[in-house]
Amino acid sequence: MYVLLILDCLFWGLIAPLLNIPLWIVLRLASLCCSIDPETRLRVATPWDVILNAWNIIHGIRMLDADGEHGLIVPNVADMRGALIMNHRTWSDFVVDPAQGAATVVARTAAVAVTLLGGVTGLLSRRVIMIQRGKTSRQQLMALCAKHERYLIYPEGTRRANAADKDEPAALRAGGLKNVYEAGDALHIIITVGKEDLVNEKKGILRCGVTLFRARHPPIHAKDFNTFEKYLAHVEKAWVMTWRRAYAFRETEQRNAEASPASTRRKGVELM
Repeated sequence: MYVLLILDCLFWGLIAPLLNIPLWIVLRLASLCCSIDPETRLRVATPWDVILNAWNIIHGIRMLDADGEHGLIVPNVADMRGALIMNHRTWSDFVVDPAQGAATVVARTAAVAVTLLGGVTGLLSRRVIMIQRGKTSRQQLMALCAKHERYLIYPEGTRRANAADKDEPAALRAGGLKNVYEAGDALHIIITVGKEDLVNEKKGILRCGVTLFRARHPPIHAKDFNTFEKYLAHVEKAWVMTWRRAYAFRETEQRNAEASPASTRRKGVELM
């Protein structure tokens, strides 16, 4: 049940990073020589970005957006600054989410270690901020995040794809959000539904051709709130609203697909 998932992880953790270097050099040079849009350039900015986007392409990921701007990368992401907060589901988050947000991701040491050379590539590319639970202080994390235009955190604190209330929004941890507030950074909420259908490490699931469903919230600015408590309350309300919108969007799209036999929406193909 886990064989293909393990082989996939080993390939992308050990072999793909080595094969990726010459590919990145060619794509990077081409992006600098050719007139391409900023968002396409972000996809090949570092070896880490190339690995992420290659993974999503090869695994056949399709992203539908509730605002109608479909595609893996978030629309106008090149102009976004500040913190991106996303829902934490499974290991798939670490390839889907940094790719769609073109962002540096905050990850624990264990998460980096399990990705082997892939994780090392992320560190060397300055696309991964590695922290140690119980050792990295909130102030240290704030200083690390300040070095990046966009950084991604998971305010739920842990993967929730197999929790009893997995499809319900959970309480957010205040620490990372307090950093965003004190830094004065814009906050972007992005909820993506279906990532656990792509990879679920606890169940040994790996699928290709999965359609994901995304909902986004307009940026929230710390300067609009005179206390952190008011800011946190607003973020939590916006998080729940965006969560509900994302899940409702998936339900609507699935009903429409079932009602239309000729629909071209691709269904996930389970590999094991």
